[in-house]
Amino acid sequence: RLRLDANAPAIGNDETKLRYVDNVLEIMELTDIQTLQVGSFEEGGLSFEQRKRLAIACELAGSPSVIFLDEPTSGLDSRGALVVIRAMRRIADSGRTVCATVHQPSAAVFEMFDDLILLKKGGNVVFFGELGEECSKLVEYFETRGAKPIGRGENPAAWVLRAYAGEHVSNDADWAELYKDSEQFQTIRNQIETVRESADESKRIKFDSTFSTPMKERMKLMISRMFTIYKRSPPYNMTRLLVAILYAFILGTIFIGSAYQRQTVWQEDQAAGLIGTIFLSLNVIGTTAMTMAIPVAKRIRDVFYKHRASGMLGHNSLSCAMAVAEVPYLFLVSVIFCLIYCATTGLFTTAGNFFWFVLFFFLHTSSFSLFAQCFMCLVRDEKTVGALQGVWIGLNLFYAGFVVLPQNFFSFFQVGIWINASRYALEGIVFTQFEGLDVPVVATTGSSFWYSLGCTWDTVDTCNNTATMTEFAYQYFGTYFSPANRGLDIGILFVWVFVALFGTWFALWKFNYVNT
Repeated sequence: RLRLDANAPAIGNDETKLRYVDNVLEIMELTDIQTLQVGSFEEGGLSFEQRKRLAIACELAGSPSVIFLDEPTSGLDSRGALVVIRAMRRIADSGRTVCATVHQPSAAVFEMFDDLILLKKGGNVVFFGELGEECSKLVEYFETRGAKPIGRGENPAAWVLRAYAGEHVSNDADWAELYKDSEQFQTIRNQIETVRESADESKRIKFDSTFSTPMKERMKLMISRMFTIYKRSPPYNMTRLLVAILYAFILGTIFIGSAYQRQTVWQEDQAAGLIGTIFLSLNVIGTTAMTMAIPVAKRIRDVFYKHRASGMLGHNSLSCAMAVAEVPYLFLVSVIFCLIYCATTGLFTTAGNFFWFVLFFFLHTSSFSLFAQCFMCLVRDEKTVGALQGVWIGLNLFYAGFVVLPQNFFSFFQVGIWINASRYALEGIVFTQFEGLDVPVVATTGSSFWYSLGCTWDTVDTCNNTATMTEFAYQYFGTYFSPANRGLDIGILFVWVFVALFGTWFALWKFNYVNT
C-alpha cells in the first residue's frame, strides 16, 4: 500500500493493491506461509531461503520495471537456489527486467537466464549476449574462439569459467579484446547509439512527488503497522506491565500495615518514607521503560532505513507512529501501577488526586520511553545508547530532589534540579497526593522540620510540633518544591516529551546508520 500509487490507472483502488500483493505472493511461492511472522534467527521464524524470497517480494510489491538482485542464491542449497531463480523467471515472464549476479550456479539455474554478461578481473567484459537454448550461443561463441569443446552433461557455467580463465587455451588469449572485436559487441554499441539518437523527452519518467501515497495515508498506514508490531510483541509489553504490577505492590505494601488503620497522626519518618517510595516508583518504572524500549526502537529504525531508501515512507510518518504506538501501553502501565500503589499505601482520597497521580506518572514514564527512541535514532548502536541512557538516568536520580535534597545543593549544581524530568514529576505527585491527606505529621525532635515549626530545646514541651502533610513536604524539600508549581511541573514534563519527540524526528531525518 505504501509502494503502489493509487492514482495510477492500473492500480485504481486499495482492492486492486491487495489483489496485486496476492499475485506477488503466488509468483514468489509464498502463499502457503503468508500468515507467518518473519521472526528472527534467534527466536525462530522464516527460513533463510524464505527470507530471500520475501525480500524479493517486498521489492516486487512496488511494481518496478527493473529489479536488481545481488547474489540472490548465495548461502542457499541447490533446491533453495532453484526455488529463488524459478521465482525470478516468473517475474521476467511477467514483462519485467531482472538483473542478478550469481556465482557458481548449477546447470538448471544457469539455463533459466536469457542473457549473460561475463566479467573478468578488473571489470573487463568477456561476453555479453544471449545464452540461447541450452546455452548454445554461449558455447558456440567460446568454442569458435579456441576454447576446448564442452563435454557431454557438463555444466555450462563451470565450463565457461575454465574456458576464459586460460585452462583450455593459451594464457596469451585476451578474452576482453576478443569480445571487443566480436559481432556481439558491435550489436550492443549500435543499439546504444540508436537509443541515444532517438531519445524522446516526452517519454522521460517523471514523478509528481517522492512518495507513492499522500502524507495522510502514509501516517495512517504507519500507525496501523506500528500497532500491529506492538500487538505481536507480547514479551515487550507484558514485561513492562508485570514489572509495574510487581513494583507497585512491593513499594505500596511497605505502608499496607498502617494504610487503613485509624491513625490520628503520622510520624515524620513515615511521611519521608512515603515520599521515598514515590521517588523509587518514578525511577524504577521509568528506567525499565527506557531499557526495554531501546532494542525495539533499534529494530524499527533499521527497517525504516531500508523503507526510506526504497521510497516507501519518510521520517515524519514513522516518528509520529512510534510515539502514538507507545501511548496506550504507557497509559495502561501508569493506570495499573497507580491503582495498586494507591490501594496499598492508602493514598486513595479523591478522583481528582488520582487523576493528577496518573497524569504525572504517565508523563514521566513517557519521557523515559520516548528518550529511549530518541537516543537509539541519534547514535549507531546499543552500546553508545547505553552511555546516553546512563547520563539520563543518573541525572534523574541524583537531581530529582530526594537522594540529595534541593537545599543541600550549592551554586552551579542547583542547575540540575531544574533540568530533569523526575524532579517535576516528584513535586507534582507529592503535593497533589498530600493535599488529600488530613492526617497531621509529628516532627521528630531536633530535626530540621522540627526547627522550622519554631520549636527549640527551651520550648520542647510547649511548642506545636505538628503540621499538615503539605506543610511537611514544603519544609522537607527546603521550600524549593511548592504546591503552587503544579502548572510548571506539567509544562516542563510536556517540554521534555516534546524534546524527545523532536529528537527522534530530527535523527530519523538526518542520520542513516545502516548501509542501504
